[in-house]
Formats: sequence, structure tokens, C-alpha cells
Amino acid sequence: MDALQDNLVSLVMRTVGGRPREIRRALTSVAANTCQPIEVVIVYQGGDLAERQFLNSLQDEFSRLTIRVLHNTAVGDRRAENLNIGWEQATGRYLGFLDDDDTLEPHHCALLLAALQRSGRVWSYAQTTLRKENDALEIIEESQPFRRHSFSVAGLWTENFIPIHSFMIDRANLIDELRERPFCEALDRSEDWDFLIRLGFFHAPERVDEFTCNYYVSTGLRNTNLSLMENNDVERQERNRQAWARCKALVEQRKSALLGRVWWAQELFAGAVAIPVDGSVADEASTKNKICVPLLRSRIVRALIRRLERLL
Repeated sequence: MDALQDNLVSLVMRTVGGRPREIRRALTSVAANTCQPIEVVIVYQGGDLAERQFLNSLQDEFSRLTIRVLHNTAVGDRRAENLNIGWEQATGRYLGFLDDDDTLEPHHCALLLAALQRSGRVWSYAQTTLRKENDALEIIEESQPFRRHSFSVAGLWTENFIPIHSFMIDRANLIDELRERPFCEALDRSEDWDFLIRLGFFHAPERVDEFTCNYYVSTGLRNTNLSLMENNDVERQERNRQAWARCKALVEQRKSALLGRVWWAQELFAGAVAIPVDGSVADEASTKNKICVPLLRSRIVRALIRRLERLL
């Protein structure tokens, strides 16, 4: 990562194409932000020449922004890799993300940037509105399911309530191990959640209470997030279920590895329950102990998280 520009906000947008209306809507919302200058790094994964020409033409259409278009020719679901490509090529000290079908409110970047500069913290996040829309991009339902009244490491480790476009990072003060290609490229689901778990483990955020961004879910076939669609065929649903299960297991492994780096966490886990090396069950008492292992581990993890929150 080259020298970063202190006065610049960069936004990474990944796309696989086919969404000209949504991309224009997203960029219109960025151009309307009161905080300028803003650099938008679009990472296009695909092989359609017409799509690349369309993306390259957007700079003329949105002259207030600096738009850079990068091309990833890889095949398969490379969503995490696309984020890493954008991260590496973005030149702003302050970095955020925006998926090609989501939008920002005009005060989004200004509020997050002010929160970072006021608090001296490494990242800030604001609140997100969920909007369901039809194929005509008409809003049919609006809700606020992501809102939490305070940040909690325990809550974040349980579920992701911070959408990827709701936070901003000060890369100049980021821990070294998250400075280069911080997204796990083995994940094709939950890649943003995995990153946030690690970010929140090392750095406390500054929370902004205002709603500054919008997360769109389409009720039509153009939605690439199968888990949020209805009436999918059985085969697609099963593939999606398996993909989510694989990624969830990997995220859980990475959580365990993260906790394992804290010496007192290892001690607590080692002393929780003594299970025979050969895995045998000697008597009824040992059977009961073995059954209690998941419960004990769950309690220990919650205790560890509370301790970490106090340290942060």
C-alpha cells in the first residue's frame, strides 16, 4: 500500500456487472455527499467489454468524483478478492465500501470522518436502513433491523449488525496485520463479518447514531444474495445453504484462532473440563461432564468477550 492521501476518502465498490441503474444510483448518492473529495474504486469482475466501457464512461458522468475502474479477470465468486484489490489500489487514508446496489445519505462520509477525527479511533460506523424494492427500483418496504444502541464485541461475534457500507476506517492507524489484503479470500459469504470481527477485536469503534446509508434488497431475480430472496428453486437453495454452512464453519475456526492468541484465554479453555485423552467415558459423572462441555465453553467465550470489551 503506497503513501495515503490524508485529505481523501476512498470508497471501494465491487460489481459483476449488469446493474447500470443501481450503479448510477449509488454513484449519485456518493456525489451528493457534503464531504469531498471522494475517490471511488470500482472493481469489476467479469469479461464483458461493453460493461467495462460503461464503467469507464462513468467518470465523465460523475465529474465531481474521482472514479477508477479495475478489472479482475478471475472466475468464480471472488468477492473477498475484489475487496482486497480495491483496498490495495485505493489512495485515501480514510476508506469505506459501497456495494453497487446500495446508497449513502449526503452526510454519511462527513459524519463518519468527523467521528474518526474527533475520537482518534481507527473506525467509525453509523446506522443503516433496510429497503426492499421491486425490479422497477420502487421501495416497497423499509425497516431498521441493524440498529443497536451500543457497540458490543459479544454482539458482533454473534451476528453481523454492521453492513459493509456503514463504516469507515482510518488506515493510517490500523494494526499492521490488517493493513494488507485484510479480507479472507477463502470466504464467499460473511467476508465482511469476518473482517469486522478482527477489526473489532483490535480496535474499538466510534458509533454514530444517525442513519446515514441504505441497504437494498431486491424482491426480483436480479438479487445475487439468494439468502434474501423468496421462491428460489430447491437446488439453488441447497447450494446456498451449503455455501453459508462452509463459510460459517471457517469464520468459527478463525474466531477460535483469534482467541487462542490471548494467553489467559488458552488457560481458561484448558482448565474448563478434563476429558480423557482417548475420548472414553469412564462413568456416569464423566458422561455428564462431557455433555456440559459446549455449555461451559459458551459461558467461557462470553466471559472472555466481556473481559476484552473492558480492555478495549
